[in-house]
Amino acid sequence: MHIDVRRGLRAGTVVGSLLAALLLITGCTSTDTRRATAPPTAKGPGGNGGLLVGARWYVQWVTVGGRATTAPPRAAAWVEFGYDNTTEGSYGCTPFKAATTVTETALTVGERTEGTAPTGRCPASYRAFEGKLRKLFSGPLTINRRVDSLTMDLKNQRGDYVAVKLMRPEGLFGSRWRLDHLVVSDTILPVVGGNEVYYVFHRNGTVTGKAGCNDFIGRATFDGDVLSMYRLTRTTHRICLKELMDQEQRLLTDEKNPRRLRYGSAPLHHSFEAVDGNSPADYFGYGWTAMSDN
Repeated sequence: MHIDVRRGLRAGTVVGSLLAALLLITGCTSTDTRRATAPPTAKGPGGNGGLLVGARWYVQWVTVGGRATTAPPRAAAWVEFGYDNTTEGSYGCTPFKAATTVTETALTVGERTEGTAPTGRCPASYRAFEGKLRKLFSGPLTINRRVDSLTMDLKNQRGDYVAVKLMRPEGLFGSRWRLDHLVVSDTILPVVGGNEVYYVFHRNGTVTGKAGCNDFIGRATFDGDVLSMYRLTRTTHRICLKELMDQEQRLLTDEKNPRRLRYGSAPLHHSFEAVDGNSPADYFGYGWTAMSDN
């Protein structure tokens, strides 16, 4: 699995000289010998159902009687299917949990419990959408792949359906993701160091990893479709080749604190785009690939 994290709401054309030196960097051997950790091997029941389980999906729209209603922006409406036959999510403002059984081609949404929507912070349009989604996401539903394995329609017996798209892939949390490249404008700049440069995102809002020579820790929080990654802090003080240490310094001294990125799915990879910054000079990104345990 590949994660392509980009900052920028549209393609840019300006390459920042700040990171150009990365193209010339050579790696060194670290004393850290821990093995890479692959994403969890636990799978759902297979087929489309297996693709749903273990991942978080955001709602794009609901269709009732042939008429589509677009979901609230910023992935406010979402569902996450667990391995324990439970599902949690949000209708847009109101959180919920449900007993859910997923098979290869269908799911059944059973008893639900709902939280409370934020007082005074749920617009009328959100409340209207919530009512439609609450009614549709109930009982037996068939699973239909709309375009690819990242876009699904959950359809009831009347033909009405909930359109969902992958937001967070299975194995995002707790796995090692090797940093393969940086993105400046529309140019990809390779990062050297191989498996010595990796990040591990944790559900508790922290990120740990290694920047080439040294380990690091920091904050990385997910809210809707936005990742906020805060400046990282070294936790070791190893010394290696100057070029690799220069790269490490760039990775650990981000001028944005936090760096806020919006993400969404695309075939075969996970992509992120900027929340703040609209000029070509602002475009920046990360490209991560899941590490195997070999």
